[in-house]
Amino acid sequence: MLHETLVVQEGSNQRPPPKHNPLGPAIFRPASLRLNLGTSIPLTIDGQEHPFNPILLRDLCSCPLCIDQSTRQKLFYSADIPADIQVSETYVKNGHFRFRWSVDAPGYGNDHVSSIPIEALERLLRTGMLDRAAPELPTRQYWTAETFDQETSDFSFDTYMNDDKALLKALRQLHTHGLMFVSGVPDDETSVEQLAERIGPLKTTFYGRTWDVRSVPDAKNVAYTAQNLGFHMDLMYMKQPPHLQLLHCIRSSSAGGASLFTDSFKAVEDLARTDLDSMATLSKVHIDYHYDHPGSQYYHRRRPVIEQRPLQRALLEPMDFVASVAWSPPFQAPPRLRGFSPGIPASAPQLLSHRYNGWHEAARKFNQLIHRPKGIYERLMKPGECVIFDNRRVLHARSAFKVGDVGKERWLRGAYIDEDPFLSKLHVMGRQEMEAQ
Repeated sequence: MLHETLVVQEGSNQRPPPKHNPLGPAIFRPASLRLNLGTSIPLTIDGQEHPFNPILLRDLCSCPLCIDQSTRQKLFYSADIPADIQVSETYVKNGHFRFRWSVDAPGYGNDHVSSIPIEALERLLRTGMLDRAAPELPTRQYWTAETFDQETSDFSFDTYMNDDKALLKALRQLHTHGLMFVSGVPDDETSVEQLAERIGPLKTTFYGRTWDVRSVPDAKNVAYTAQNLGFHMDLMYMKQPPHLQLLHCIRSSSAGGASLFTDSFKAVEDLARTDLDSMATLSKVHIDYHYDHPGSQYYHRRRPVIEQRPLQRALLEPMDFVASVAWSPPFQAPPRLRGFSPGIPASAPQLLSHRYNGWHEAARKFNQLIHRPKGIYERLMKPGECVIFDNRRVLHARSAFKVGDVGKERWLRGAYIDEDPFLSKLHVMGRQEMEAQ
């Protein structure tokens, strides 16, 4: 929302000078940390004494009265722990610290003994985490067409479906590069579901659980025509766009219809190196996206081109901010001024001009970067191939193609998966691999 007074001179195309580095105006620094430790309980771990807050220790109790041993879920509320909780006895038994409390949470008697594995507290001191460490995800790799070919592999349908090691490799490639291909996929309408369900449940939208991409008369989506379809991401007009998209080629066109892919994170990285102000503009100016078909569907969402992740570390490089990208020109909606009132000094056209002058220049630079020939991976998909890609990172496009005869037209079948099931599968399989070693 716009609350500051904007002084805009008529006919001026100049942006107001930046007041500060917009990428990190209030970066958290350890030197400014003010610790509020309150009372503490000293515990000796690995020969050294460490202070622990008694509320924290009570909250970490893993005894059967506090943690259901089947579901692994807590049986009390952290907020119910009294602020004046007091320990009456501390001792070590069977690799656990044990605590008795003279003041305990409601519902717990004097016979309650809290139990915390010493190993868990050692892990906390070592890593900052109490639970078992999640397998470390491989570093994201920003690619060009050449490096993608060098660094990635295709997977056969049989291997992908039946070999868990191959599936884990495929999932890691989706994390690092955001793009992979499966070959030898049976040419039936259920194959894309089988491929998706190896990762997790399908995301259902108004298109259905799965959907077809083929040219139809009076199409409501440019994807359902034979026209050239430029770089975009799907469903940016929804609150939670799909994370993964699958497209299974069941039948190819007689001419044209090549699939094109480019790494938007590589474009953002290059933009950050050459023009940090443009990256900042694309990170803070929200663009409207919509799907508007009266009497059928209406969706609308505002989001920046570069969506940032929450600040989690003391010092961050510009790329550490990037969580996802939102770029879908075919579905860009007319802009809306949030918080606009006729009583503010600047008019609506002035406010829009102020916002769009800077954004347009930044968007133009980003658009040039994603269209660099060296960054475009082109593939004329054959029947039996399926592409799986990160819809919040990899932009996809399609060249125009020749429409075939009825019953012989180009036909792709698609599906979506949300991010949570993908990350869950990657985490579980990574942990299984780690524990098997």
